[in-house]
Amino acid sequence: MLAERLHAAPVLRFTDRSGTRPSTAVDRWALARIQRIVETAPIRFVLWDGYSIQPPDVEPVASIVFRNRSALLGWLWDPELNFGETYMCGAVEIRGDLHALLTEIYRALPESTRRTEPDHEPHDVVSSRHNVHVHYDLGNDFYRLWLDRQLLYTCAFFPTPDATLEEAQVAKMDRVCRKLWLRPGERVVEAGCGWGSLALHMARAYGVTVRACNVSHEQIAWARERARAEGLEGRVEFVEDDYRNLTGSYDAFVSVGMLEHVGLDQYETLGDLIGRLITADGRGLLHFIGRD
Repeated sequence: MLAERLHAAPVLRFTDRSGTRPSTAVDRWALARIQRIVETAPIRFVLWDGYSIQPPDVEPVASIVFRNRSALLGWLWDPELNFGETYMCGAVEIRGDLHALLTEIYRALPESTRRTEPDHEPHDVVSSRHNVHVHYDLGNDFYRLWLDRQLLYTCAFFPTPDATLEEAQVAKMDRVCRKLWLRPGERVVEAGCGWGSLALHMARAYGVTVRACNVSHEQIAWARERARAEGLEGRVEFVEDDYRNLTGSYDAFVSVGMLEHVGLDQYETLGDLIGRLITADGRGLLHFIGRD
């Protein structure tokens, strides 16, 4: 899990000043080790003093430039984790087409490294609760630092290029509701409700009643407090429980950003559950990150 990897990772200061000095033989060895992870990708890897390596006889689609030694060591320790960290703080610069670079990296990665959640990991009720606890129960204050005001954690929908993140998240929720053809008075069940923003939006803007579940104690506590503050307690019920324990009959089922955590071995279980929960003419929507 990401939280465990963060705890185990060495403390690196990606803003160190080692980039003002010439690279050493060890630096170049480290660069070569990193390049070999995706050695078939047409990418140039560059150190702060201009030293570079790339596959022979190809035109690179982009260059990855390391600004200092800490960034280089961070990638050597865990490139998947530290790619974003070093790029975000400017310790690594991407010169060229970022989309093309990421595509080529993905194509060059060994098949065994492409999945963030291996299919052999257990997805039973106990394991799922533990996984959610170590990922989402880090404290709501942490997530408030970098999510939008409503703490939506899934992909936004930008109706225009200049829309704000908050506007894009509301547009995403509206898009979900329109796809579900929600009508006032209907009953909706939501699996994996996060901090409750979609459930509250459906009740507030579309006049439905919602039963929403999640196994994260921190998220459910936050969602219940929001429902009380908005006077929606009678129309939105937040249940701290696993989605597999849901019961009842509903006009619509919705789940946003949970399928990624369900696991291939539980797809049939989820499908059967949806079939039991919705009425004969009920509707369902799953919003998730695509899987290759």
